[in-house]
Amino acid sequence: METTVITSNDRQLRRYTRFRQKTLAEFELERNALQARPDYREEYSYFLDLASTPFQIADVAKRVNKPVIGLFCIQAPLELFLAFGIHPVRLCGGSQTVQQAAASSLPVLTCPMLKSFMGSFALYQNRFQDLKGIVLPTTCDWIVKLPEIMGINGETLHYMELPHVKDTEKSQKRWLEEVYDLKLFLEKLTKHKLRPDDLIHAIQRTGKIWSLLKKLEKFKSDGILSEVWFLLITNSFLLDTPEKWLTEVEKIVNKLQTETSGAAAPKVFLAGSPVIFPNYKLPELIEQAGMWVTADDLCSSERILPGGIVYDDPSEYGILRALSERYHKACICPTFTENERRVNNIINSAEDHQVKGVVYNLLKGCHPYDIEAITIEQKLKEHGLKFIKIETDYGR
Repeated sequence: METTVITSNDRQLRRYTRFRQKTLAEFELERNALQARPDYREEYSYFLDLASTPFQIADVAKRVNKPVIGLFCIQAPLELFLAFGIHPVRLCGGSQTVQQAAASSLPVLTCPMLKSFMGSFALYQNRFQDLKGIVLPTTCDWIVKLPEIMGINGETLHYMELPHVKDTEKSQKRWLEEVYDLKLFLEKLTKHKLRPDDLIHAIQRTGKIWSLLKKLEKFKSDGILSEVWFLLITNSFLLDTPEKWLTEVEKIVNKLQTETSGAAAPKVFLAGSPVIFPNYKLPELIEQAGMWVTADDLCSSERILPGGIVYDDPSEYGILRALSERYHKACICPTFTENERRVNNIINSAEDHQVKGVVYNLLKGCHPYDIEAITIEQKLKEHGLKFIKIETDYGR
């Protein structure tokens, strides 16, 4: 009688097959929930198609027909990548099932977003070799140690050392040097020099995107566009060419311009850790509780771009300096010290939109946001705003 020998590779293959099936079910569950909403529009289907497909580098590269470079966090100027003809994509994840594929080899309190990203690489055979490069701004310890955890090394990996004390001349000079180093890194990768005209064109492209996002923010504050749909749109950013994505956003803007009245529910401000598809449980729970998210400061939502880039000097130095200042000084990530601008942003938004309180989304293991929640809660209560911190992971 023959004996069948099951190897560790066989067990791993079966395990990953089960995880992929469960992942598709998780994505499909959220997709069906969004399509069943009474405010669903056909114009959202494009973004739903992009977001509800588990991330695979090969799919993005085929869609954009360009070399793809992986980014973590929002401090690396997108305009530089576009100027070099490289398509940037943000490496993150929002799946509870996917993160379980990597959980056994990671610390318990590893950031769920990074755990989900790492799981997707294992489950869907994504390879860092398929990326033109990887750029890591040093925003938190998890990002800093990520290459060590995942065994990433080589000339295609580039760190940007983020000065955490940003409101000094010394730190601004340091960050400008980091932006110049990024330019040199991209020149080495692409084997051609940066052309100022290409950079100016890239700034114009992102400026148009930013202006359309501001229109969507206005629809949201007016009670016309739900935070759920806004998140879907911004989560889909860079999963296709900026031009195609922008065309589809314009369709939504044109459609919503015909709306004259919106939700009259109590308004709240959503702050804290990023919210990534398919984990939309918190904004959905807020709506089910009879409230409306009128604004947010999530780096996966309203903060995906820092705003319009203004420069007086059209030289390479002048433009890079303007980019450096905008992506550093305007950023309100909790990784920075003395982040008064973040608190003031919430307070000003609360006043502008008649917000009743702040819901603070905290992913377990997201230490910078956890620490800053203490200060934010104290400052907001001094201004008479209600505050609730929801500590959670990706479990539904």
